[in-house]
Amino acid sequence: MDEERTARSGAGGGASVLPEALALDFDGTIVDTETPWYRAWQAVYAGFGAALPAEEWARTVGTAGDAFDPVAYLEARVGRPLDRAALQGDFRARGLALQARQKLRPGVRALLEEARGLDLPVALASSSPRPWIQGYLERFDLLRFFRTICTAEDVRQVKPAPDLYRLAVRRLGVAASRTVALEDSPHGAAAALAAGVPCVVVPNAFTRVLRFPEGATVLPTLRGRGLEALAQAAFGRGPSRR
Repeated sequence: MDEERTARSGAGGGASVLPEALALDFDGTIVDTETPWYRAWQAVYAGFGAALPAEEWARTVGTAGDAFDPVAYLEARVGRPLDRAALQGDFRARGLALQARQKLRPGVRALLEEARGLDLPVALASSSPRPWIQGYLERFDLLRFFRTICTAEDVRQVKPAPDLYRLAVRRLGVAASRTVALEDSPHGAAAALAAGVPCVVVPNAFTRVLRFPEGATVLPTLRGRGLEALAQAAFGRGPSRR
């Protein structure tokens, strides 16, 4: 099994190195929960004749929820105080309704199945709270794929700080440099790279308009891409970076 994990025959007959472990983000990476939240706030803002720029909402994507205050930003746009509780309730109802329709992002389950078949350890590293993640993992029957789950409750600082990825590789007992992080956001990619973990970004409908840190490799989709493709991208032999 170890030999199968570390090398396979490539298309040209040579050996291709696989990662020794994977560390996956959750929101926006496994399930696109990011785009529904943004669209929910867009709808709330539209009711006031205002717009929420993507670059403003991006400040909270992949990091702590208090990184950006959408109510305060809207109040500044309309020039008066607003009912915060009512706005938050409207936003949450809209967002959850949109998220209920979301499926796993393309290629995620196949990648996890491949890693499981090779007994390759997989961690989840998310800035979100555990109860939020747990519900989705149970809904999609994904708990069995993760050897460890690292969430906001486990670290002093969430992404873009490197704490979550450092904890993940420590719990897995693997080298950061031989692990591949899978992310969707600039904050997440920055966290992985700061922890010394090569990072592959697969943007979702919202984050595809954002810029990612130097050193992160961007793939348009995971569909049809397995561990070899991730290794080639993460370890410097993959497609375009930005």
